Amino acid sequence: MAALVEVLQDMGLSLNEARAYHALLRYGPANGYEVSKRSGITRSVVYGVLDRLLDKGLVLQVDSDPVMYAPLPPSQLLKEYRELYESNLDNLERSLKQVESGVSEESYILGVAGYDDTIRKARELISGARHEVVVSAWGSDCVPLKEDLKAAEDAGRTVIVFCHTKVPFSVGTIYEYGLADDIIKEKWPNRRIIVASDCRNVLVGDIRHDENLGIVTTNPMIVQMAVEHVILDILHLAQLKAGIGDLAERIRSGDDYLRVIEDQHAKFNLRGAVLPKPFPLPLD
Repeated sequence: MAALVEVLQDMGLSLNEARAYHALLRYGPANGYEVSKRSGITRSVVYGVLDRLLDKGLVLQVDSDPVMYAPLPPSQLLKEYRELYESNLDNLERSLKQVESGVSEESYILGVAGYDDTIRKARELISGARHEVVVSAWGSDCVPLKEDLKAAEDAGRTVIVFCHTKVPFSVGTIYEYGLADDIIKEKWPNRRIIVASDCRNVLVGDIRHDENLGIVTTNPMIVQMAVEHVILDILHLAQLKAGIGDLAERIRSGDDYLRVIEDQHAKFNLRGAVLPKPFPLPLD
């Protein structure tokens, strides 16, 4: 009883209306006294409840002595609710189109909460891509995206994956450092994830030990910045490999990683230039 009564309340009935309809549906047509007894609604209230159900078309009145009430059959009830909600949605759509919004669709930024929500949003973007999917993530965070990435590739989408660690599967075009997770954790305690769809939608998330911080947006500036970030990572990886070969052999710690970057930086005659720090700096 409780489940049906709760759902009927969600559909707009009061508690007593839901109880009365449930009693009629379960035990069949009844007079007001019987409905009161079976539903737990007091006799002084039950007739008002039945009248409201009559007005809503959820109860039928049978002329007899005493008057009997019968519930609208479940199939008809569902039909009535579907038609009502479809009509309401149509009215809402028409009303929204008549309002000039001061907020552009492009300016929306939606927050994501928790790891499951982050992965769910990432999968939605991958599945919704029509041309290209770009992913930058740790190997462990690529795993729950594997089937969606494979489906996108099978559907003819371009799939590009960048990873500092090792991607534990083969799909699309993968650019990876192939480093152990522990090496990266030395300098980046939080895992970054970027998923872009057709360079039109992007998820940018920071997967932390205490909480996840992330956004999903269609803002073209943020989307382009995220995609360009991945492009620069790929170009940087290509330069490092051209300079030192097998990265996994040369980089065995976080300090090795920074040293390799600084050495290659110097080879490009940029020794005097200041490198950004690739990890959060302490506050003064």
